[in-house]
Amino acid sequence: MKRQIFLFVLFAWTGTAEQTPNILFIYLDDLGYGDVSFSNPESKILTPNVDRLAREGISFTDAHAAAAVCGPSRYGLLTGRYPWRRGKGGTSNGAKFRDQFLESGRMTVASLLKQKNYNTGQFGKWGLRHNYSEAVLPGREPGDLDAYDFDNKRLMGSQLVGFDYSWCITYLDKEDSNIKSQFENGSPIDPTLAPTDPYAWLPDSADKVVEYLEVYAGESENPKFGIDTNQPFFVYWDPPSPHDPIVPNEAFVGKSGAGLYGDFVLEVDHYIGNMLKALDRLNLTEKTMVVFASDNGPATGVYERVQEFEHYSMGERRGMKTDVLEGGHRVPLVVRWPGFIEPDQRSGELVSLTDWLATIAEITGQGIPADAGEDSVSFLSLLRNGSQEKPYRESIIHHTPKGEFAIRHQDWVFIDGGAAPASEPEWYRTLRNVESNTYPGQLYNLEYDPTQSFNLYGLYPEKVQELKALMENAKQEGRTRD
Repeated sequence: MKRQIFLFVLFAWTGTAEQTPNILFIYLDDLGYGDVSFSNPESKILTPNVDRLAREGISFTDAHAAAAVCGPSRYGLLTGRYPWRRGKGGTSNGAKFRDQFLESGRMTVASLLKQKNYNTGQFGKWGLRHNYSEAVLPGREPGDLDAYDFDNKRLMGSQLVGFDYSWCITYLDKEDSNIKSQFENGSPIDPTLAPTDPYAWLPDSADKVVEYLEVYAGESENPKFGIDTNQPFFVYWDPPSPHDPIVPNEAFVGKSGAGLYGDFVLEVDHYIGNMLKALDRLNLTEKTMVVFASDNGPATGVYERVQEFEHYSMGERRGMKTDVLEGGHRVPLVVRWPGFIEPDQRSGELVSLTDWLATIAEITGQGIPADAGEDSVSFLSLLRNGSQEKPYRESIIHHTPKGEFAIRHQDWVFIDGGAAPASEPEWYRTLRNVESNTYPGQLYNLEYDPTQSFNLYGLYPEKVQELKALMENAKQEGRTRD
């Protein structure tokens, strides 16, 4: 009888577009697992609004971004595909940031939701090869032609992958990622392409999200959004924060216990609070699923914050952004969905952010074509129940911009290379009791060694071969979902 009741509830949510939830997807840039107080009780940064989401929904302690760096991670989230499968020109031998433009015709979370008539809006960084200056230079690569309207010098990428509306800052100088211009629906807001103020990137994009919610609820008007209020919305807020430059506005300076970086995280949390208040005020909370996550591990000043403030952006883990160790890709993940997810749940199940495509497909009652979401597996049942007897997935493959590969299988991690991260100082290795060795690879068991301090490569050669074979098979098969 209980099974019948569950199936009925699930069907009620997935039957038609009118019955499916609105989705507010908050995807931060370079926020570490240990930077938010719900996942790190020792954090020197208190994040009350993110903590509220955790209390009112489910939080995951073992969630992983698709890559340890921004562009590939975003590719994996939106497509449900490991980004190293993309690579330069569509090959599988690279996954640098500049290679991560989305192929024409590839299904994304946004284009999937458009099939159910969702209103879709992107606000923030984007981060998938929208370098305007490179687009108009000679020697363009073939895929670039799909992303630009050259006659009108119009940036087209987010519209082409399923977003009705975009409020996007993008690079103007390939040598300096901090020189950006603001585009709305593909067109530059300032025709001179004047660089924008970094202090405005976060508040402007957040305020635009709140405006979108107000227009959806009928409180104000903005025809540029193109909203159909009879259909649900998918709002994808991916601000360039707390990625450097670290630019907290004056009201937040000195308010955390972790320096300017901590102040910047506090400012992010403040704007998340504004969005949650808007949902409450507009009577949208009960109809909206809110997702909070980060695109990879922490970056700027990670080890300096340990020394100066005793703040561990990576939590108890080793590694930071671009590293194949846990700190490079283990990220905070919270999902609040009133009426479907019981509040105040905490799950230790293994989760990949590539799985959002399949999960949202199941929520909206859709299938995924064979040539899409190759590494995406729905975890809707886990969202509903918090835990389950059999894990919905047992393995994740990790990858870095340096070409390092690793595989997580159950509690085991095999890294196909033996070098410690160049970014990791010797004093931190000493702090984590890391044992020196000369093995050509690394093997860890996270149940007994969450800090990845004891390399078991020489003790369990059979496990090394087993995991390496699993990883190579996933590469050759071109997919990991059934």
